[in-house]
Amino acid sequence: MKAKIILYGHRYCPQVRPVRALLEQSGVTYDYVDIRTDEDGRMRVKEINAGNESVPTLEFSDGSTLTEPSQKSILTHLGSLGYDLPPLATFDRILIQLINPQIIVFGVVLVLSGWVLDVLPLVAVGVILVLLPFIVRFFRK
Repeated sequence: MKAKIILYGHRYCPQVRPVRALLEQSGVTYDYVDIRTDEDGRMRVKEINAGNESVPTLEFSDGSTLTEPSQKSILTHLGSLGYDLPPLATFDRILIQLINPQIIVFGVVLVLSGWVLDVLPLVAVGVILVLLPFIVRFFRK
């Protein structure tokens, strides 16, 4: 079993959810530390990031770290540490991006704009963006 990874974040960061989803989809075990409730975690993130509270920050068992990483950089780094990861299907990559709160907020804005401007296609696209991640998760379980 590989040593655990520590993921530092907080619930208001829109980038944390996709990173957590990627780790979970890849079957990687990790500990999550909310830097808003864990003072030691907050200080560790500041130490790693030259005084900044940049999240998500990943800390690996070999002492290496990644701050605000892309999906590709996470998967590449995990591979270099010996994790045998199955390649993510295109559908899984899209799903990871769709659960980003910014996409959901964009969908809500489209719905509201469509109602105000009386443009049905905007409403439809907005509803799809808001509901798609939840629908896909329901049917994948």
